[in-house]
Amino acid sequence: MAFTVKFSRGFNFSKWFELKNVGDIQFERFVEQDFANVKSVGADVVRLPIAMHNFTSGAPDYTLDPVFIKYLDSAVNWAEKHKLNIIIDNHSFHPVNPTDVNIDKILIPVWGQLARHYKDRSDFVLYEILNEPHHIEDKRWGEIQGTAIEAIRKIDKKHTIIAGGTGYNSIEKLAELPAYKDNNLIYTFHFYDPHIFTHQGATWGNPSLASLKGLPFPAEKGRIPETPADLKGTWVEKALESYEQDAAPEKLFAALDKAAAFSKERDVQVFCGEFGVFMIQSPEVDRVNWYKLICDALNKRNIPWTSWDYFGGFGIFKTDKKGDFNSDVNTDVVRAMGFKI
Repeated sequence: MAFTVKFSRGFNFSKWFELKNVGDIQFERFVEQDFANVKSVGADVVRLPIAMHNFTSGAPDYTLDPVFIKYLDSAVNWAEKHKLNIIIDNHSFHPVNPTDVNIDKILIPVWGQLARHYKDRSDFVLYEILNEPHHIEDKRWGEIQGTAIEAIRKIDKKHTIIAGGTGYNSIEKLAELPAYKDNNLIYTFHFYDPHIFTHQGATWGNPSLASLKGLPFPAEKGRIPETPADLKGTWVEKALESYEQDAAPEKLFAALDKAAAFSKERDVQVFCGEFGVFMIQSPEVDRVNWYKLICDALNKRNIPWTSWDYFGGFGIFKTDKKGDFNSDVNTDVVRAMGFKI
């Protein structure tokens, strides 16, 4: 392979920069100690989701707000200080709205500015072009992403770039991406299979899974709940019927094998940028089982990863709140992921 990924596992620091306006950023949501904490358990990377298109002056120049840049610099400084890789993830997306076929009009100037600003920083800094493009033709997205890579490389030939496919960074869409001519590139995918297990209790989505709870992992016939009344007649009913097959480790491994095969066939590196289980209504022991199985499977295939997330509904604390790191971290989940306590 052209190069070796210099990180192995870590966390997404979510909801810090995923906001509509710079003025909405609560900078102390994360502090330097959070970087030290994840380093202490054995993490070597932080993925930082940023709604960066919201932090510009708008057309035609799309100038990034200097206040946002100042905040971002602080996060990069902390990562470098604690020898953590930091992925600057362009999280400018909405799960319902299709990715704009003309998103390059803002994508290119935004990445040009960031590349100029960080081109002389350490190798700990990485760029992720765009999180979860969706409902856009593969060919068009492949062209846009290629143009963004070229725009960065005109300015910054040093830092690693992360590229992903459509379908919300689906494994299935990796093969649809062009073979970009860049030797310092990582291809990313996200993994939340089986979705009905990892997202039970979620209040978003179509339909919402808020009424679904208690679904086990791995599947056990006597523990699979009936379809809630409000979800009868939806895809959820069929998903519950096929849950035993969909939750089988062999089926999950087969999906990850596709990512590994893509890596081998293209002679490129792959990276799982997101995965996790929503904690609110998933049984604790089953959540732990899933993390153990998936983290072990990713490690076995030499696929680095960042879980979603550090704290929040998918986090590593005992509740979706941050809590005290020394007393409120869910040690069972953290150990299942292979971290040390």
